Amino acid sequence: MLMACVVVVSQLEIGVDRIVEDMNDHKTILIAEPDEALSKNLEAFSKDKRFTLLKTGNLKETLLTLQGQRVDVLVLHAVLLEKDCEFISVIKGMERDLPVIICADANTAELESRIRKQGIFYYHIQSFGIEDLEMAISNAVNGLPH
Repeated sequence: MLMACVVVVSQLEIGVDRIVEDMNDHKTILIAEPDEALSKNLEAFSKDKRFTLLKTGNLKETLLTLQGQRVDVLVLHAVLLEKDCEFISVIKGMERDLPVIICADANTAELESRIRKQGIFYYHIQSFGIEDLEMAISNAVNGLPH
């Protein structure tokens, strides 16, 4: 009888260890964009990698989500910044180590320079393709350099 209890307890401990391991491996990506184009393009990738995608449509929702949930990577569309990159420093003030990936439809040297000064993880230009963005997200989640 005692042997059976030890086996059951051991199996429970293994089950708990797996749950804890799964929770530690679970990554959340927050996508802030005015439409859902990025989110739709990243759905298959995130499902394959077992990432949870959170979506916000404006800066206020983005801040509220960052305050209320654990997020591993923020993908922020440059359109939401409206040429004001100070929002990035607000985010970095809240979550200093949060990798921030900025996505831009078109590149201007001035905008890219101002954004990069904010300490972002990666600056993605849409014409580079979705695979480039997927690689940047994977690197950010895994703590690798871009």
